[in-house]
Amino acid sequence: MGSLTSIHVQSRPGYQPLDIRPLVCALIFLAVFAGCQGGRYYMANRLQELGIASALGLFVLGAWRGLFQLDLATWKDWFIKPICLIIGIMGISSLAFYANYGGNPLFSFFSAREFLLAFMGPGIYLLCRSGFPLTTVEKTLRFTLIALMLNYLIFYFTLDLKSLFFSSDHTLSNLVTYDEWRGFRLKPPLFAIMVALMAALIGLGQSRNFLTWVVSLSVLGIAVYIWSIVMFRSTLATMIMSIFLYPVFLSSKNRIPIMVVLFPLVILLMPVGFQVMLDLFLGSDGGAIRSKAFALAFEQIPKHFLFGAGEDNAYGATYQDIVAPYFYPDDIGLVGTLYKYGVVGAFLYLFMHFKIWARLWFANMRYVEEQGQINPLLWGLFMWLTALAFNLVLNPGLAYAQGITLASTAFALASLYSR
Repeated sequence: MGSLTSIHVQSRPGYQPLDIRPLVCALIFLAVFAGCQGGRYYMANRLQELGIASALGLFVLGAWRGLFQLDLATWKDWFIKPICLIIGIMGISSLAFYANYGGNPLFSFFSAREFLLAFMGPGIYLLCRSGFPLTTVEKTLRFTLIALMLNYLIFYFTLDLKSLFFSSDHTLSNLVTYDEWRGFRLKPPLFAIMVALMAALIGLGQSRNFLTWVVSLSVLGIAVYIWSIVMFRSTLATMIMSIFLYPVFLSSKNRIPIMVVLFPLVILLMPVGFQVMLDLFLGSDGGAIRSKAFALAFEQIPKHFLFGAGEDNAYGATYQDIVAPYFYPDDIGLVGTLYKYGVVGAFLYLFMHFKIWARLWFANMRYVEEQGQINPLLWGLFMWLTALAFNLVLNPGLAYAQGITLASTAFALASLYSR
């Protein structure tokens, strides 16, 4: 049977195998670039639809190749289970909203279409298990992260941020934030920058020739410069904390006893840390509105405790119509997730977050044991998810496009390296 990277035809003079590597790389680039909101600065983020189509294309291609080249159990795990999970989330949330408030459930279903970006992870896994080079996937991902940062800088220097902020078109005004300390700031592809920054740190330390050292230093410099623009202090604090914790607790299985011994202390300090982060969260721009939204969410949650209020849509009643004009569940962290998806959805979110984290942890340890060094991209994804865990209550990022895209990709890479 032919390898994945080419489709063989009958051996006849003048015929060459069709190399599908460019197609797969293009689909990965589009899915990650659009999923990490690289297209939000133009055409009202219509590029996300192309990203979703690319993620679905990867999944279909991987499923087709895997059907002929993988054992049935593996194929079912990475074809049937993702479909049940992703379509289940979209379907139940749309039906929950229909049951609670009426309207057309189909509109709510497609309102949650960013979850379709999660299909790219299973697609990558099935393709690589069927013979596609994992190194090619990693190179494409690294290139995409760099492209996302450069894309941000281009629009930061070319757009009139003040005009956008005061625009009557919400798709434009939502691109910019403002406070007296930091001024007007273009919203960045935050998670992609976090991964790129931390991967570049390792790449810089492990560089064995001048070219790779220059590339790593350049990527690190771009990421640091963007951070000097956006200045997300709490996010930076969680990243630094994750990096310092890695050699102490997370670098090998031998560190597990230390984690067990110190775990009670961590439990005791969690309320203090949470209070500090909550004060920063509520003390930032719009904190007063967030505190009101928190109070309203706690009032509403008992009414739809099991499956939540569901997914609203732009063609019927919205959360702003139902609860309050300033009520946006996406802005109030895990409480907003609990409001939208209920206790079942919140539990599923936490389960998937730590399942992906554990897979990344194991994959990183295994890679170091076998290769004698850290894989920069894999480590960057692991540190990103670790940092996100510290801010989990206030920022459940895996429930939205950027987090869905990177988490799905991370789980696929970690699963491939864990074999």
